[in-house]
Order: sequence, then structure tokens, then C-alpha cells
Amino acid sequence: MIDRTYLRLKESIYRGRLRPGQRLVERDLARRLGVSRIPLRESLIRLETEGLVRSVPYSATFVEDLSPQDMLEIFSMRQMLEPLATRLAAMAGDVKLIVQLRQLCEQMTRDSAEGNTAKLDRTDYQFHHAIAAGCGHKRLLRAYEGAHIRIVGPQLGYAHIMALPPDATAREHLQLVDCIERRDAARAQQLALEHVQRSTREIEATLGVTLEQMQTPCHSDPAAEG
Repeated sequence: MIDRTYLRLKESIYRGRLRPGQRLVERDLARRLGVSRIPLRESLIRLETEGLVRSVPYSATFVEDLSPQDMLEIFSMRQMLEPLATRLAAMAGDVKLIVQLRQLCEQMTRDSAEGNTAKLDRTDYQFHHAIAAGCGHKRLLRAYEGAHIRIVGPQLGYAHIMALPPDATAREHLQLVDCIERRDAARAQQLALEHVQRSTREIEATLGVTLEQMQTPCHSDPAAEG
């Protein structure tokens, strides 16, 4: 019960159904999910340890409102983890993984044709998660899941997806699958890096700042100035 409640809350945060900064009223959530307060509270504690909600003493619990630095840090994690996972997957050349990835590329094509950007973003994540799960590196997978990559898309209006022509997302991912199938590990790693770097640039353009700029001591927050 606790795991199911936790996963449902987490999915609601990822999809933006529970909005950044939203106050989480236990009574309302328990009624909506059809659970008692005990699994709900334990799930919220678990989500707080993961940085998805925050509890204010003597006040309430809220959905965490990620800062621009949070979002850029998430994408910097993608730049480190996805190229390595893709390289390892290419070295393994697992046939079942390749079939799964091609099916996900077909789903991306359908999502694009439907104009369903939110669904396309989820399929995109499923693709890269499948590589992380299938590359044989358990700690990499834990780090990948802990980065909460899916939370960025809804909060930024899917900027990294919207910037591409409708069919470009599937094409880019098919190139990765071809490299994995050929066991061209070096090329797979490079394409994965370029893929995430392009997405990162779109996120930076939307936020109006880069992670490097935010790390500079003298940098001021454009939002604060406005």
C-alpha cells in the first residue's frame, strides 16, 4: 500500500497534476487516493527525502518548486549518465533492449503525429530509462532514477521537445538504436551526449541562464532582478 501510494504521488508530481508550490492537504490526498493517513504520511516522508516535497515545521507540506539551478543540475546529470549508459548498452548489444527501443521510437512517432507533447516527453524518458536499466550498471540506474528527470518537462512547458520539428525526436533516437545494434559504443556515446547537450541548450534558453553562470559567485538571479 505504501509503495503504491508513493508511486501515485510521485507520478502526479512528475506530470504536474500536483503543481510546484502546491500545499498538500493530507485529508484531501487520502480521500483522492483512497488510502489512510499512515501510508500517505510515510509516502510524503519518502518524497521529502528525495527532494520532491518539502515540509515546513508547524505549517504544511508543499510540492517542491524547483529553481533554475535545480533544473540545470538535473540536465547536467543527464549529460553524465546517459552517454555512459548508452555506451555500455552498445557494448552489450542486448537484442531484447534493441527491440524495446525500436518500439519506443515507433511510439514517439505516434506521439508526434498526435501532437501530444506531454506523452512524447514521457516516451522520451522511457527510452533513456530503458537504456539505463538495460546497460548493466546498477548504481548508474539508481542515480538516473534519483535525478527526477521527468519533472523538468512539465515545469518548463516541454521546451526541449517543442524546439524540434515533430518527427525529429524519433529520428534522433533511432540513430542511437542503430549505434547500439551495431555495437558502435564510441559513436553511441557521442550521439547520446550531443542529444542531451541540445536539450540542455533549449532548457538554458528558456531559463535565460546557464549552469556555469549560476555557479559564478557574482551572478545574480534574473528572476529576482525582475
